[in-house]
Amino acid sequence: MRLAHALFLATALSVTSCGPWGPKGIIAGGPLPGAAQPTPSDWSFTDAQPLIAIETRGRFFRHSVTILCVAADRKLYVITRHAPTKRWVQNLLVEPRVRLAIDGKIYEGRAVRIDEGGDDAGVARAFLRKYVGVEAEHARALTGSPAAGDDHAEVWTFRIDPPEPAS
Repeated sequence: MRLAHALFLATALSVTSCGPWGPKGIIAGGPLPGAAQPTPSDWSFTDAQPLIAIETRGRFFRHSVTILCVAADRKLYVITRHAPTKRWVQNLLVEPRVRLAIDGKIYEGRAVRIDEGGDDAGVARAFLRKYVGVEAEHARALTGSPAAGDDHAEVWTFRIDPPEPAS
């Protein structure tokens, strides 16, 4: 009976592409394989990448997904809609350490949620430039809870800071 369960689990993991490795397209995965590179001081090279993978630390397992990212003022930002419903976002609220897979390389960092403040306009302009192809002089990020009938669906933005030094 245990062998049957093990075979079923192995088959299910291989069919869904979910398992102890990073995400496959829109299917979430586990840990991102590989050793971390030094954290870049300028993340603008990510403008060439439409999606990156982010690994978060859950209570029992590591969880990774593909996400949108933008570089603004040499810093890296990741953006998500429907934020409160996403497991990886909930993981970040408990443990901000992340690993990122970008163009075949792994980087470590610490995710810091940004709300309305100094980063908003630059991130919104970078997002419009990268994903919509529009240069906007004035732009504002969608932050906070949406108003009734508003479809911006609770967009959250996280800045990826360098990891905290090991103690």
